[in-house]
Amino acid sequence: MRWADLRSDMGYRVLAEDQVDSVVVVRTVWEGIDDVAGAMFATGVSKDGGASWRDEQTDARTEPEALAQHRQVVEQVVESLRTGR
Repeated sequence: MRWADLRSDMGYRVLAEDQVDSVVVVRTVWEGIDDVAGAMFATGVSKDGGASWRDEQTDARTEPEALAQHRQVVEQVVESLRTGR
């Protein structure tokens, strides 16, 4: 049951996390399953300090892809906050 232990351990699953401002957080996690066309990682955004999450990207298959995707989402969120869009 090692997989189940890892899947339930958010400390293990979080690959990257950035606090963009006082309440906006971008987090990329290992999903532990490949249920979306082989994707193993998802990047989400929380606009309420982490109470709820919305998936932004769910198609990364490798850690390097997931980290690049994470950086892209952070840049998009920063730009959105800067421009008010």
